[in-house]
Amino acid sequence: MPNAVINKYCPRSGKAVEVNSLAQYRGFTVGFCNPGCRDDFAENINVRPKDTCYFDVLIKENELK
Repeated sequence: MPNAVINKYCPRSGKAVEVNSLAQYRGFTVGFCNPGCRDDFAENINVRPKDTCYFDVLIKENELK
């Protein structure tokens, strides 16, 4: 898995991130446990607010810009 992925675990399932399930968020590569989880993040507005907060916290905690 590329080291540019900012999370090791899927925000929706808690399972390990899979290399075939990556997405972009605010210029960072983020991962999910499977393509379905990634696609839900991209397409389902009802799950995005919770998921994006997870990535925002990771970005802030790791002092990423």
